[in-house]
Amino acid sequence: MKLTLPGGLFAAVLCLGSAASGFAQGGAGAEIEPPEPTLTLFFARTGQSLTTPYRATIHYAEFLQIRNRWIYPDIGYVDFAHNNYREFFIGGGRTLIENKFAEWEQELEFVQATGPAAGSARYLQPWSMLRLRFAPKLSSEIVYFSYLPLNKTAGFHQVIERAKAEYRVQKHWKIGAGYAGADVPGGPWINKPFLTTTISSAAGDFEFWLQKIPYGAQVELRYGLLHISHPPR
Repeated sequence: MKLTLPGGLFAAVLCLGSAASGFAQGGAGAEIEPPEPTLTLFFARTGQSLTTPYRATIHYAEFLQIRNRWIYPDIGYVDFAHNNYREFFIGGGRTLIENKFAEWEQELEFVQATGPAAGSARYLQPWSMLRLRFAPKLSSEIVYFSYLPLNKTAGFHQVIERAKAEYRVQKHWKIGAGYAGADVPGGPWINKPFLTTTISSAAGDFEFWLQKIPYGAQVELRYGLLHISHPPR
């Protein structure tokens, strides 16, 4: 559901002053805080309808990195198993809140739609994710984004990608339920409630959705992999 660490320029006098202050307070034996690790994440999704003719429903891939709460780059691709429409996106953002109770990530993406049905539509996409931790085993996650049109062939629409509550049954197993919905140009609001279960392993997280969709239901596999790298000290 993603950035460089902001820095400043200091005058030479301030640098010397800071160094002198450091020697006065910590001396030669003062410890230097290790740099923050870089988090690299990869996500993939695929879906399959459960009613005839049993077609694929989605293909999704995303790569992003997080450095010191900044999210960049965030790049990805999605299609809905039709040959006439697909989206590519790129952007970044920041983790605005991160504590034991809540986490809020905010991003801004540029989206380019391609394919015969896309009309070369372009969008800016504000993307928000809020995680809440109600108890050690009970949490929720909400992802919302909208499409702000940048050209005449694009139209405004918005998506509740997921709003789910999950309970951790065991260390590597979660179950939950949630809601998804979308408002697309020229159509009614689409409701897509779902049940979910997630299995975590050293190879990544495997999340399975059983979801109601227009004209039937689908099963969706969502895969997530996290790699943590520590820069040299």
